[in-house]
Amino acid sequence: MRKLLVTASLIASLGVAGAANVAGAHTYHHGYSSYHQHCRYERDRNTRIGAVSGTVGGGIIGNVLTHGRPGGTLLGAGFGALTGATLARNTVHC
Repeated sequence: MRKLLVTASLIASLGVAGAANVAGAHTYHHGYSSYHQHCRYERDRNTRIGAVSGTVGGGIIGNVLTHGRPGGTLLGAGFGALTGATLARNTVHC
């Protein structure tokens, strides 16, 4: 049961991070400045979505692995946030 919960939470957190890229379909603006502003917006948006989804997924995984101890939950959430933000940030190619 624990393995199933860990696997399901990992898949859910990766799915939300992947959805950030799909939901980020954007229109192209004419002009150098507006393109880079939009690119920066998309990168920052994906980073925020990845951080939030990583926090939730990491917290769940940390909680399961440490049998509900708060330290494991907080560490898992912290590492999940960093990992999610980094992975999501690198999905935007400008």
